[in-house]
Amino acid sequence: MDSAAAMTGSDLATIFDRMSAIGAHPGAGITRLAASAEDGAARRLFADWMSRGGARIAQDAIGNQFACFDWAGEGAPWVFAGSHLDSQPRGGRFDGAFGVLAAGCAALDLDAEIRAGGFRPSCNLAVVNWTNEEGARYQPSLTGSGVFSGALPLDDALALKDGAGIALRAALDAIGVAGETGSVPPRPEAYVELHVEQGRVLTEAERRIGVVEGTWAARKITAAWTGRAAHTGPTPMADRRDALLAAARGITAFEALVAAHHPHLHRSAARLVIEPNSPNVVVERATVWFELRGRDVVELDIAGRAVIAAFEKATRETGTRLEIAADGLRAPARMDDRLSALAGDTARACGFDPLIMRSVAGHDAVALQNAGIPSALIFIPSVDGIAHHPDELTHPEDMKAGLKVLTALLRRLAEGGFHAER
Repeated sequence: MDSAAAMTGSDLATIFDRMSAIGAHPGAGITRLAASAEDGAARRLFADWMSRGGARIAQDAIGNQFACFDWAGEGAPWVFAGSHLDSQPRGGRFDGAFGVLAAGCAALDLDAEIRAGGFRPSCNLAVVNWTNEEGARYQPSLTGSGVFSGALPLDDALALKDGAGIALRAALDAIGVAGETGSVPPRPEAYVELHVEQGRVLTEAERRIGVVEGTWAARKITAAWTGRAAHTGPTPMADRRDALLAAARGITAFEALVAAHHPHLHRSAARLVIEPNSPNVVVERATVWFELRGRDVVELDIAGRAVIAAFEKATRETGTRLEIAADGLRAPARMDDRLSALAGDTARACGFDPLIMRSVAGHDAVALQNAGIPSALIFIPSVDGIAHHPDELTHPEDMKAGLKVLTALLRRLAEGGFHAER
């Protein structure tokens, strides 16, 4: 039997299992990095599934995919729903992919209802797969939604390079994603994203649905220390300019300083690249990716200045040079009040008591909301709060709850429930 044909329709479990197999490795989760061969396979599966269900597929210049349902015709407003299909290295099945596939199922169910004369839509709908949300292979994250919303210039995004020096443009070309195809829908009237929480708040509150009112800010600093390569044997200790030693001191100072003076911030030093990466050569260059997250932008600014001063101290102590290769602030987002209220009302109508909450993680909804596109972010529980790990899990009944709320909300939006209140 043709596997794609078996997936026509809105069977979430079937399409989710098929998508979960792409990039999967026994005991090592899923690796489906942006613009990789695995990402290409996921994109093809999504497009084939949606087109078999009656959607028109379009793609913009950064590779964002749009499965379009032109229900109300040309000139009618658009509603978007979706998330992303790329993953972290050795990541989980649910992050992002669940949101895209749930939106696809909701769209197919609504399309069937419309075809049967169940209701008359006044809006068109697009299910979206945003390019490089994760930022694992290419930084910054939220690349596709950033380009679409105007926050990131297209040429800058396409010129991004991964650790091997491969530009995003070339990587997309290699998987057959080369420029705009089809008629890309315009800026939407509203965007809805369904996502697993990636925390324990919903579980501890014994709720199955969360409506996000806002997100934390994030400050991301990339620090690179440069020393001098030398033989690890005969080179006198006093002559060494060890970039890895500088980075190690910078990491320990970062951890100690933030823990002592800004204990409410979430902090990490999660990536380290050393050159030339030989056991017999003193490290010449060490690059570390640091991150601070919190509610207060002022506190992030104070903490960021303090940690950079600590990095400079580590530089002086080791005789190295410091370069702050990147220092970016992602502003906190306040999700659209009216759209979020509609999401909450819809959840209650579906029989759930939604928890109004904040998100520590960033999502594509943040990029769109910060660009003035009214956006709503809906959460369902993550077992034990595990995320970016093979053990990531959301129970089937919670997946069904999220799909029920999303479908009902998109129905209200398609009927003009948001536009009519303006």
